[in-house]
Amino acid sequence: MKFDSFNLYKFFIYLIFICCTIPLKAQETIVTYIKKNGGHTAHKDSAAYTNIIQLRPNEMGLYQLNDYYPNGNLKRHGWTKIANPQKLQLEGVVETYYENGNLATSAEYNDNKLSDTLKRYHKNGTLQETRFFFQSERSPNEFLFVDRNSRLIYYADSTGHVQINDGNGTFEFKNKGDSEKGQYANGVREGRWEGTFHNGKNRFEEWYENGVLSKGITTDSAGNTHPYTQREVQPEYPGGIHKLMMFVAQHYKYPKEALQARVSGQLLISFVIEKTGIPNKFEVINDLGYGTAASGIDVVQKAKKWTPGYQFGLPVRVKYSLPIRLHTTAAPVGTKSQ
Repeated sequence: MKFDSFNLYKFFIYLIFICCTIPLKAQETIVTYIKKNGGHTAHKDSAAYTNIIQLRPNEMGLYQLNDYYPNGNLKRHGWTKIANPQKLQLEGVVETYYENGNLATSAEYNDNKLSDTLKRYHKNGTLQETRFFFQSERSPNEFLFVDRNSRLIYYADSTGHVQINDGNGTFEFKNKGDSEKGQYANGVREGRWEGTFHNGKNRFEEWYENGVLSKGITTDSAGNTHPYTQREVQPEYPGGIHKLMMFVAQHYKYPKEALQARVSGQLLISFVIEKTGIPNKFEVINDLGYGTAASGIDVVQKAKKWTPGYQFGLPVRVKYSLPIRLHTTAAPVGTKSQ
């Protein structure tokens, strides 16, 4: 094949273009393998799902987010304001899917909080509920008891039998030994509600006025009664999470090996706040190595005892996650809990 000098020049430019674009394409996405506990792993085979973020934003400055099950089916599709798998800031419509490919939820987010319309579906594809949020709500526990900032517009069981329509009707739920029954009026709970939990061992009664819980009483398996005015109370560190952050910042001991290796980044530790308020069952979700996780666990164990969490007036064990940001050039600081 014959080349003149002009064609050789074009060929040389083409080679340069190819060499430049191949690395750029490799950086068009961030691929992260997520473990069952939410931590990251370098091995796809040990991941519960794969997270992929497109680095090129759309016209609104949002980055496309897709999660995939190990079988290749889509697990979640949506948008984030930040192209960082550790600090997702959900925005707009976010959809999640069952492993069989059917739609599980379609929710609208504003500044990483549930907003406007939420739709949930049964695994067989039947619409389960439609809910409207009149106030944005952060929901870390997968839409756990979202009634306080929303109105239930529609609810049906997996057979398609409608219980709530246009915000009105009788809600009834049964799952093994657990149950719940009561009235909805204009999208919120009204009047007396009753049910059982912990596989039927405990029974509760609640009274609502325009969606607001006025009082509740749990009768446990021994016949003892426990009054409450909040169905769910999260564990609390004495003085609030800011005090815990200050304690971690002041008492975390940076391992010598980590200092020598100039380790920086975010360490993520989870633990269970027991019914006694004592942290237990520590698990390292994101480890920076060089003994940093062990030091993180040690400083949390030395902190004060928590006020335990409550559900239906009874103390419960609650899992908690604490990110700790470490810097070799400055004092390590515990960051705000997520």
